[in-house]
Amino acid sequence: MMRSAELRPNDIADVLNDAAWSVSSTYHTVPKSSPGAAIFGRDMLFDVPFLADWKKIGDYRQRQTDRNTERENKT
Repeated sequence: MMRSAELRPNDIADVLNDAAWSVSSTYHTVPKSSPGAAIFGRDMLFDVPFLADWKKIGDYRQRQTDRNTERENKT
């Protein structure tokens, strides 16, 4: 691991680029995909298409919200 004192300006750009890629390619449980795949319609790691079902994703999030609200409001 590099220490920050050892970083040069070009290294910082590489680190930021790697961080942005990792966020875009990390799997998220709600949309059942990575953010990059949901936005660009292609998997970020493999050359396969991805079609997001936004209605299904919205319904899933609403069910989670309803379940959490019910649990928190139990007396």
